[in-house]
Amino acid sequence: MARGNSGLGSCVIVVGEAGGAFVETAVRLADASRLEALRCADIYTAVAALAGAVGRRLLVVGRIQDLARENGSFFDLAAAHAACCCCLLDGNRPAGPEHLRPALQAGAVLIGAASDLQGVLQDWLTRAPAPGLPRAARKAAPAGRPVREGADTMFEDLRATEAELNALLG
Repeated sequence: MARGNSGLGSCVIVVGEAGGAFVETAVRLADASRLEALRCADIYTAVAALAGAVGRRLLVVGRIQDLARENGSFFDLAAAHAACCCCLLDGNRPAGPEHLRPALQAGAVLIGAASDLQGVLQDWLTRAPAPGLPRAARKAAPAGRPVREGADTMFEDLRATEAELNALLG
């Protein structure tokens, strides 16, 4: 993890191999937007970065296979810290339902190329809520699906619905 300082404003947590093209692109875009970029080799390091960034506006980016490990439990932790997630769908390593389902249920933005990250980052900067404390426990909605709050709906136009996902996977 690099450049950690929870006293600053917005922050991008970049999960992936150091020196990888996607990681380098994400860090470069964050730097160009004058945002702190924390590099994390895996989701376990990203968990520590989330804990150290309480009260900051957070965007977590990484390959879907990296962020959806451990049955997608990282997405729940990110949501508890009011962090938005953006997942790269890697054509060289296709994502299966075990990756897609938790990402979409968490409201993560899915992108097909590193170049798409710039638009997501700009949208996040203009639409994300101001930094604040982590959210309290979520309310349960019918069918066991969590009720989404404002921060979860900010990329609504970029997300597929669970029904669309099931149709694709079915």
